[in-house]
This record gives sequence, structure tokens and C-alpha cells, in this order.
Amino acid sequence: MRTIELEPSPSIPLHSLEALQQDSLLPICKACGTQYSKTFNLTTNCKICEDPRQFIPSTGQEWTNLYDLGQDRKHVLLQDEIDERISFISVEPGFAINQTPILIETFNGSYIWDCSALISLPLIGFLSKLKRPLKGIAISHPHFFATSLTWARALRVPLYLCEDDKEWYQRLNDIEAQDHIIWWKGEKELDKGVKLIQCGGHFPGSSILYWDRLSEPPPPKDDLPSKPTPVSGIIFTADTIMVQPTQKGFSFIWSVPNLIPLRPNSILAIQDRLKYLSFHEATSSWPNRWIREDAKMALEQSVITYLAAEGWRLDQEKLVKLIT
Repeated sequence: MRTIELEPSPSIPLHSLEALQQDSLLPICKACGTQYSKTFNLTTNCKICEDPRQFIPSTGQEWTNLYDLGQDRKHVLLQDEIDERISFISVEPGFAINQTPILIETFNGSYIWDCSALISLPLIGFLSKLKRPLKGIAISHPHFFATSLTWARALRVPLYLCEDDKEWYQRLNDIEAQDHIIWWKGEKELDKGVKLIQCGGHFPGSSILYWDRLSEPPPPKDDLPSKPTPVSGIIFTADTIMVQPTQKGFSFIWSVPNLIPLRPNSILAIQDRLKYLSFHEATSSWPNRWIREDAKMALEQSVITYLAAEGWRLDQEKLVKLIT
């Protein structure tokens, strides 16, 4: 991936500065990066980390805020070498579970998939001047809620959240009339060729983002790219179906840090939700987690392998227990 250093911007929109100032001292869990409202009782634990899908560190609950995070951290963009329209928004040094949002620049506009805790002035300056203006932020599941309300306010774009995970949104009571929060279920089309798909499993609202790159118009003849632009479909999966470190298959996990697998029926439900999609590539919400070829075939094989490891096989679309 090509690293793009973000320079300080000479001009930041006033509404962005106001949003950062308003939220700069709100508590953020150091373990998972979730931001809470000012009324939250800091003598209690983070509700996200108390859930068995995450954990309270052995050192105990610790808190920070946007102001302190920005003192010794910065953003860099990691641009994909195969498709320069895809960039990972990385934080250095890493924080919490190293959530890495993805910037996706389509012909009709740009989108951010998922969120991390830090939002900085250089990042706001960069995103405010995209060739394809930013049109929205979409979140895959509660471990990526982070400071997403602050991001949406600072960038003045809609925030897409799956309604089935609404109870996990820790700033629910802070949402104001002018905040453009879009609660959705099932599927949500963001633009031509770009849609959100609720798969469940990891969380009830766990989702993926699908980009049909074949729907993108061809580049103008007087501005052709120096290398071929990918046209195959791609899925951005986060934890919903996690790309393995081998980059050859997927894992289906209910709790990643606590190593609890997903139930077989939930795995089959995810497979069913995605069977009509045409996709050749997949990536999770961390750098260097890619399946570059035959991602849909890899998903099919991963389902078979994972079910077998759990003691099951499919027989005429029904689960049958393996004889051991």
C-alpha cells in the first residue's frame, strides 16, 4: 500500500471546528474506542467491553478523550496499490482495537466505511477537498461506532447505522435534530452500485458494504489511468465475515478476542444473504486483509470448512451432524 501523509490544512470549515470543540472532552474507552456522552458515569465500565464479544482489560477500565488522543497520534492514508479509489485511514500509533476506516471513492461520490476514535484536523481538511465529495459514513457493527457522531458532525454528512444495533449506540441521547442519522434494516442503497447489506451473526445488525465496480462509468479518453482499473465486485466485510491472515479464506466469529465461534445457522444465514452478489475481491477493516481473487468461491469453501470444524456438513441445504 502507498502511504499518504496528511498535511495540516490552511482552512477548516467552521462547523468542523465547532463539532470537535463540542465533543473534545467526551469520554472514550481506551480498550474499544467507544465514545460516551458527558452524562455517562465514569465509575462504571464501558458497556461495549463488558459484553462477552469484547473484554475489560486486566489492568481495569481506562478512559481518554479526543483532545488527549490528538496529542500524540496522527492519521495516514494507506492507498491500495490495485485500486487507488480505496484507502485505509490508519492511526499512528494504533489505538483501541486498531479500527481502520476505509475511504471508498466512487464516481458519484465518496463514502467512509466504519470509524475509529481519532478524528484530526488534517484528516478533515483532506476529506473536505476530495475530488469526489464525501456523501456519507456507514458503520458495520458496534465495535466500530467509536466517535462516529463526531465524525458525521465534523464532516457534515449522513451517518448510516443498522437499527438492529441501536441499543449499543452509546451516544443515542446526544443525537440532535440537525444530525443526519439514517437508521436502516435489511439492505440500504447508498448510490448506484453501492449498498449496505445486513448479515447478522457477530451482532444482529452486523453488515457488509458491497461495491459493484462494474457499474462505474469508464474513465474519459483524455484522462486514462496509468494501469487498469478493477471492475469486479468487492465486499468490505469488517468482522461480519473476517478475512483470514492467510488471505485465502474467511472466518466466522462471534467473539474475536475471546475466540468464540459463530453458530452454524448464523453462518448459513450470512452465506444466504450474499449469494446473489457478484464479487471477486474482499477486504476486512484492517490493512493487508485481502482476498484478491475468487472471493465468492473462497466464501463458499470457507463455509464448508468452518462447518466441518464445528462438526457439521450440509446435505440438501440441511445441517447434518458429522459422525466422529
